Amino acid sequence: MGSIRRRDVAIEAAAMVMLEEGKVLSKKEFDNISRPTGVRSGNLMNLFGSWSRLVGFIEKDHPDVWAQLQGEKAPEPEPVEEEDSSKPDPLAALANASEEKEEDE
Repeated sequence: MGSIRRRDVAIEAAAMVMLEEGKVLSKKEFDNISRPTGVRSGNLMNLFGSWSRLVGFIEKDHPDVWAQLQGEKAPEPEPVEEEDSSKPDPLAALANASEEKEEDE
């Protein structure tokens, strides 16, 4: 297995090649691409051990590319829930506590 940095670069390169082809490629289909791909299938096999493991990493690390390869709409980020205004803001309470207080005489 290669270093994480090398694997990340290889995953991205393989994902972009598959995206250009418009589908998830098998190892044989990847080998039959005539144009330069930036990474060879042998290097990918050395880094990941199996083709299915590479595909799993593409699915996990690049969900937007995976959705396009599957013909699905890209996943939208989860909406941020607005905080209930009835709850006290802990940061505001901390800021108020750290302010200088006037002393009563």
